[in-house]
Amino acid sequence: MAANNDPRIKTVESLLLKYGLSNRWLAKRLGVNHTSVNSWLSEDGSRPRDTQVYEQMIDLLMSQGPKERNLELRRAGVRYIPIYAGIPAGIPTSHDMDLDYEEVLDWGNDFERWGRIINGYSMARMLLPGDIAIFENRRFETGDVVHAYKDGEDCVKAIRGQGEGIALYSFNEDYEPFSAIGWKAKGVLVQRIRRGPYGVKSVVDFPHGLKWAMRQEEF
Repeated sequence: MAANNDPRIKTVESLLLKYGLSNRWLAKRLGVNHTSVNSWLSEDGSRPRDTQVYEQMIDLLMSQGPKERNLELRRAGVRYIPIYAGIPAGIPTSHDMDLDYEEVLDWGNDFERWGRIINGYSMARMLLPGDIAIFENRRFETGDVVHAYKDGEDCVKAIRGQGEGIALYSFNEDYEPFSAIGWKAKGVLVQRIRRGPYGVKSVVDFPHGLKWAMRQEEF
């Protein structure tokens, strides 16, 4: 099967990420099965009979996507970034909603930044349920903890290896790694926000990204 290299796929994926929407959301509004959308957006998937469906996807996302999710308000030294619904530190899942905005320091770069609330214990002790993981859409290196995406599902894992051996790893050894082939890294984890007793906010920055090698460290 020939690779599906339609450049509009990248536009659709970028808009899905921007608005925090899933392939299922898009399929429902197109009136098709989500497995068809998964295939049409996959590099190794099939092409739709009517390739104008990509234009329909873009139009839907531009006109019906919740534009408030594209806001990234700034004031001197501060950004307000969107915080989306839970991301599993366990079994990958889809998401289709945002919850809030969070005030974070503006580091002076132009990377897009967003947060996801952690579900599960596969990245414990570093990431616990209720923590907010902040990601930037910078290029990852092997060993980075990333927000990974595939066919409308996503997860937070450490990405390690090269070529056919590339895989997604949990910090918690009770969870087995799995192949990263077909997964795409949306961004690198650069910050963890945790609220302790009485709502006290604790922020840990990872300016070079959270790394696999840091999994046993205490923060």
